[in-house]
Amino acid sequence: MKRFIAVATTLMAMAAVLPGCAIITKPDQRAAGIANGTAWQAHRAELADLTTWSLQGRVATGQLLGWTGNLSWRERGEHFDVRLAGPLGAGGMRAQGTLDQVTIDTDKGEHLVTRQPDVLVERTLGWSFPLAPLRYWVRGLPAPGDYARISVGEDGRLQSITQDGWRVSYQAYTTPIGAPSALPRKIVLDNDETRIRLVVDRWFDLDTP
Repeated sequence: MKRFIAVATTLMAMAAVLPGCAIITKPDQRAAGIANGTAWQAHRAELADLTTWSLQGRVATGQLLGWTGNLSWRERGEHFDVRLAGPLGAGGMRAQGTLDQVTIDTDKGEHLVTRQPDVLVERTLGWSFPLAPLRYWVRGLPAPGDYARISVGEDGRLQSITQDGWRVSYQAYTTPIGAPSALPRKIVLDNDETRIRLVVDRWFDLDTP
């Protein structure tokens, strides 16, 4: 019996050092799709500290009768002010407040208050605009909660994420003056019903603690 144990132990040791032999373990699912975990954690921490920022950009949807217009977004901690303005100011809206209470003003003169902004924004615009998670996606971060799939490059920048029913792809980044890290410049969002192309023309009023 002792001889059997000794032989088994020797064989196991040889298997561990022989070329091509390795102990196969299940990869950490949290790292799936992340090429460089260290760079991702550093980049993510820098962006998480960016709680005061503003941007100006353009939005277009890929629907049959698509919508195009300008986007203005200002964040001050938990408070935000988002404005979408279509051609000649038509077909847009303004949403401001916190996610606990959002005030929405439409181009029809309606003044609405809600705790479910994404539902009311879709009803106002006629197409989906994921206001709540986009506060994070627009900075190149996952929104709070689980995600179905993620892709992060060697540089630590988010390349794509599938979350809350949306596929978000990052086509270009920029590094504005005063930014702690690179920020998205071109983003495409798709939930199989609405496809949104977002181009950020300018990041400004950037501030970190």
